[in-house]
Amino acid sequence: MDPVALLAELRALADNIPNFDTFTPSSRVHQEWIGKLHALIEQWKPSEEFSLGMQISWIGMDATRASSVSKIISTLHRAIADLEHRLPPGPDRVFGPGAVYDFFKALRDLLQSAEKSVLIVDPYMDEQVFDTYLAAVKPQVSIRLLTKKGAGAMAAAVAKFTAQTKMKVEARTSQEIHDRVLFLDDRSGWVLGQSIKDAARLKPTYIAPLDSETARLKKAIYEQIWLASKPL
Repeated sequence: MDPVALLAELRALADNIPNFDTFTPSSRVHQEWIGKLHALIEQWKPSEEFSLGMQISWIGMDATRASSVSKIISTLHRAIADLEHRLPPGPDRVFGPGAVYDFFKALRDLLQSAEKSVLIVDPYMDEQVFDTYLAAVKPQVSIRLLTKKGAGAMAAAVAKFTAQTKMKVEARTSQEIHDRVLFLDDRSGWVLGQSIKDAARLKPTYIAPLDSETARLKKAIYEQIWLASKPL
């Protein structure tokens, strides 16, 4: 995964640590958080995976839970600190004119990291998004697309994509959208400097992570727009 994307996903996990006092082996909230952390730590430093796995296995025992949770959270914050130290100043990924492949790879890396849901808001998104980006999304992830133009071609692409992949994809149109935003797993949000279809072709652009609170507030706004939008 792109290091900037990895850092943003780890920060999102750190902002949403579940209450382990209520942990049970069947708790979906805890298991999803643990699973995501395990996958991200493997991306950060594979040598940490075994130790983390041991701590996770001891969470289920009352006598070792507090110590294990402490070590798990410590690993999370060590990963964040290490990435913050190694990455250049500034959270944004900036792509100069012509850096289309770099933008393509960074955005695909982000989409591949999703485990549950993706919401893409882009007024000028077109059907190319399916072959170029959405083919990289994991099969279990639900995808929502909110755009403004090109409804006919997008509707046909949605039908063909879902028929072949059996994935859950919804697309809607709204005249109320102006920004280009990406939300992953109800945890992280990203602002894109240009429409996906034209990004970095002739002008510089960027992919910038939002802090957790801003992402939450922005997503709430777009959820309301989604509910009032028109299905393709």
